[in-house]
Amino acid sequence: MKSLFVRFFLSFWLIIGITIGAAAIGGFWYAERMRDAMESFELGDSMLDASAALDAGGREGLASWLKDFPQSQAVTIFVLDQRGHDILERRVPPWIARGFRRHRQHEHDDRRNLDEPVNLRRARPAPQLVTASGDTYTFFVMPSRIPDAVLGSTDARLLLLIFALLASGLVSYALASAISRPVRKLRDATIALADGDLNVRVADSIGKRRDEVGMLGREFDSMAEKLQRAALQQTELSRNISHELRSPLARMRVAVELAKRQAGDLPEFDRLDVEAERLDSLIGQILSYTKLDVAPHQDPESVKLDELISEVVENVNYECKAEGISGVSVSSDIGASPSICGYPGALISAIENILRNAVRHSPPNSDVTISLAQKDGEAIVEVADHGPGVDEDDLAELFEPFFRTRKSAESDRDHGTGLGLAIAERAVRMNGGRIGAENRVGGGLLVRVVLPVRKGLSA
Repeated sequence: MKSLFVRFFLSFWLIIGITIGAAAIGGFWYAERMRDAMESFELGDSMLDASAALDAGGREGLASWLKDFPQSQAVTIFVLDQRGHDILERRVPPWIARGFRRHRQHEHDDRRNLDEPVNLRRARPAPQLVTASGDTYTFFVMPSRIPDAVLGSTDARLLLLIFALLASGLVSYALASAISRPVRKLRDATIALADGDLNVRVADSIGKRRDEVGMLGREFDSMAEKLQRAALQQTELSRNISHELRSPLARMRVAVELAKRQAGDLPEFDRLDVEAERLDSLIGQILSYTKLDVAPHQDPESVKLDELISEVVENVNYECKAEGISGVSVSSDIGASPSICGYPGALISAIENILRNAVRHSPPNSDVTISLAQKDGEAIVEVADHGPGVDEDDLAELFEPFFRTRKSAESDRDHGTGLGLAIAERAVRMNGGRIGAENRVGGGLLVRVVLPVRKGLSA
């Protein structure tokens, strides 16, 4: 069907039609059985036998005859006295009670219309037997229940209800499945797109439909394609700009060196060197970020996290000594040796940037700790420092590109670019992990990286 409106309309119409049709067919079938049972009873010898039993034994004789009435006749007989009570003291069904009241009203109308022709006798709603003393017994004949061999003791109304419920349930299930399945797939694709998977598409599963859901799927694919193209263009633009900036930066540094030789060492030249170094570092980080922004071309490989962390810690400690950072050092607490299937270059970049960020924000002569543990099939890497921490409102944006907290922006010591933690977040996500940050109770910031340990790879 081309429209969800038409599908909903026809489905509900079909449910109502099946219910009405089943009710009509069931009612007609039951009415025909009632008519056949009544005619068979009245036209046969059963009424004559009942009359003879009443003449011979009165009410007790008629009750005895009713008890002995053969069940093979496929009918059930109720004999009501003038008060409307069954002579076998059975519970009278409501529809028979209503029929008895109509019958009594019919008799009252016959006695009232005495001016009618003598040769006119109206049809009686139900057959009767009359005793010599004038007592009347009214017979109501109904089909017996459906044979036990077919549906046990289920009567026609219950059968109709079950049929209507089954029919409506099947149609409703088919309709719900037809709607919920593509919506669920579209939801999964939306979540994947929000998580950064710009290659996700739904054309194969939803886009071939010709209704509104199919139109939505095709629009989703078009949106995802435009987002992917825009992201690639932005990545390419950042990469090209970074490359183009390095050429004039290199020429500027050469010009500064030439000017030093001619004019001597001036404080302004040292300032130019520092700013050129920061600009070169920023360009390098932008290039690193753009490389992680696209899917890696190499295949993932087994990575031993304990060895990788030890190597990164050694490199960062060497940088701290070489750059003259005020007594800040990095110590490791390796409590496990898990292996993951991932990209070692991206992991090294992630941990290095986290550690450098912690070192930069740590007070002099303090210690930055990195720990490694394994729990529930996941490798947990935590980096803790003793710095000022981060405002709670800034924690959610801490891993956004070029984001700097208010404290960092106002600090004279911090010359960060706001890309280090963004690079770490992108690298961790590339390896199928997640990253988060929280303020420590005793002061400082705790950055936690959780990576999945593949089965068969943990040591």
